[in-house]
Amino acid sequence: MAVKITVQKNGQKKTPWRQRVSLRWALVLTTVLCALGAFLLIALESWGLEWARDALYLKYITPYYADESETGEYYSVSPDGTVLYVEATMPYAYVDPDTGEIYPIETTSPTLFIPAGPLRFFYKNVGQIALCAFVITAALAFLADAWWFYHWKIKKPLAILNQAAQKIGQSDLDFHVESPSADELGKLCQSFETMRASLEENNRALWDAVEERKRLNAAFSHDLRTPLTVLQGYSDLLLDALPSGDLSPEKTVDTVLTMQRSLTRLQRYVESMNSLQRLEDLEPQKSTVPFSTLCAQLEETGKILRKEQGFHFASQGEGNVFLDSELLFQVYENLLSNAGRYAKGNIWVTAEREGTALSLTVTDDGPGFPPAALKRAAEPYYRADRSPNPEGELHFGLGLYLCRVLCQKHGGSLEIGNAPEGGARITARFSV
Repeated sequence: MAVKITVQKNGQKKTPWRQRVSLRWALVLTTVLCALGAFLLIALESWGLEWARDALYLKYITPYYADESETGEYYSVSPDGTVLYVEATMPYAYVDPDTGEIYPIETTSPTLFIPAGPLRFFYKNVGQIALCAFVITAALAFLADAWWFYHWKIKKPLAILNQAAQKIGQSDLDFHVESPSADELGKLCQSFETMRASLEENNRALWDAVEERKRLNAAFSHDLRTPLTVLQGYSDLLLDALPSGDLSPEKTVDTVLTMQRSLTRLQRYVESMNSLQRLEDLEPQKSTVPFSTLCAQLEETGKILRKEQGFHFASQGEGNVFLDSELLFQVYENLLSNAGRYAKGNIWVTAEREGTALSLTVTDDGPGFPPAALKRAAEPYYRADRSPNPEGELHFGLGLYLCRVLCQKHGGSLEIGNAPEGGARITARFSV
């Protein structure tokens, strides 16, 4: 229901006066006009009733009055032209023009000469009829006033508000409450629109929060899988090597320490995810780590994840790096997991430090990214291949998205591409 707009000469838009009149003045206007109409109609009814009464009087009663002649005698003329004289002692009497019968005025009602039926009833009760007509006219004027005011000022806004309330009650906020006027009800419609817009915004924010929580839960499940795989690999190594004595005490301690670091990282990760409302709110917890130690841990983790499959690690650089190692390992393990899903047999990892930047490049010998995936692979829930992996697990399309967000939180970026010799190549960069 659009508001009708008129344009003034100066170019400014202005609503018609009918829509700008307030409810109070609209009621005053309709009441005055209807009262004026009722007054004119009552005056017309009064004149009409008086005219009808006079017509009956002239037609039926006047012929019975005696006329005075020049000689002082009273007479009456019958329809056939016969002159009937009345006694001088009864000058004020009714005389039947047909029979000459005389009716004293004092004892004769003039309605006697009007034919019995509706005409006589009307003549005798014209006062009561007028009163009833006036009352009916006033009632009709009141009803006309109410009808006019309702259709002018109330009906349209009430229909808009009723429809809006029904839609809001059905949780349907995809509409707009238009204001049909500039009066109080029009302002109420504007308030309804403000309320609807606020509800829609709150619902959208609530929906976004629910979606963000779903995304966090999916990311949580996704990132827990790889560290658990690492722990499973270390536990399998200990179970196989300890009974046979193939594992030296030093290697055993190193393996247990690595498992402890993984468990500590998982614990901190769980705590951070429980307190996190949005993935983008994650803040890196940086510390100084020797680059060589970091590379050794990266290589060891890669071997555990790849097990007996081809894994090649190379590093370039030295010194210390200032970063969140847990965040880096989340990115690294996600990249290895993604590469392992598509690699035919080999994965190459290169860790390189250049100045204040650290880059991790993961390359596989798989089919590489199709053209569409090169643009959308880092989008949340995007999956170029929707089939399960060889283990029967269906991935959620969150791995590369999480890597991109974490790299950006660490002042870096994520670069997705294909190697010249074939296969996918992903480079994660961190500011250290």
